[in-house]
Amino acid sequence: MSLTLQIVVTGLAAGGVYGLFALGYSVVYRLTGVVNFAFGDLVALGVFATLLVASGLGPVSRTSVGGGRLLVAVLVGLAVCVVASAATYTAAVQPYLARGWPVGWVAATVALGFAIRALLGAVFEQPSYVVPDPLRFDRIGDAGVVTVGGASLQVRSFFVIALAVALAAAASAFLGRTRIGKGLRAVADDAEAAHTVGLPVDRLLTIAFALAGAVAALGAIAAAPGAPFDVDSGALLGVKGLIAALVVRFGSPWQALGAGLGLGLAEATIANAEIGGVGVGTAWSQVLPLAAALALLALWPPREAAEERE
Repeated sequence: MSLTLQIVVTGLAAGGVYGLFALGYSVVYRLTGVVNFAFGDLVALGVFATLLVASGLGPVSRTSVGGGRLLVAVLVGLAVCVVASAATYTAAVQPYLARGWPVGWVAATVALGFAIRALLGAVFEQPSYVVPDPLRFDRIGDAGVVTVGGASLQVRSFFVIALAVALAAAASAFLGRTRIGKGLRAVADDAEAAHTVGLPVDRLLTIAFALAGAVAALGAIAAAPGAPFDVDSGALLGVKGLIAALVVRFGSPWQALGAGLGLGLAEATIANAEIGGVGVGTAWSQVLPLAAALALLALWPPREAAEERE
């Protein structure tokens, strides 16, 4: 029972972050038909900007930075991710969308991702970094760990799960109830018609890219103190978020979050599973869920084909 509870909580916490990435991919794709291949690296840029403001390039622990400075660091990190995400649409996507040349935005976003990773690798030379904790969970329980049903669980895990659900709810409400959200839905339904009736399509899409970056960056910054973070961590989170988004065909915020949570649970289950008394291991937990998702995608018909058969 204790192992099951630990798997569920750990898996849902990781999956919540994947789900927020999937949400960002889904919103952008439904509006533009674009997959932002630099998304994970843009979020990593925000995390490392937070780290730079909080502690510079020197060593740091989760609790060695004062609350005021850390709050400023988090705000700066979010701002960097938001601005960089918006600039990605303006400079790397919109020019090629206007020309109807998908190869252009694919190449531009892939190149941008590699450029960001190279920049971070040049500035942050250590193999991995500890990200300071925006919230002092170490003051709760035994250094941030509580025992529930015999399982030792990080308090942070519950916060990350709750944050992921809250952000998915906020994104759903924003798209469904606000003026900007309704404008984005109109663009998703028919961009040409939205432009004809006078909606500022490019401005709305820039906002969508920025908000997608903010949502994913919030999740990543909240979860980052729980494990070492390196220059490749953002790209890996981006890949997992993209797989989750693909599984639900770039669906609604709730569908994207659900797919991310499922992926996280699958990883945690495999990491703790045993076959013939031998543990499967963490390495396989990274490979098997992604392989299964790709196989599922290959077997499922495209949405358009399924609709035609119906």
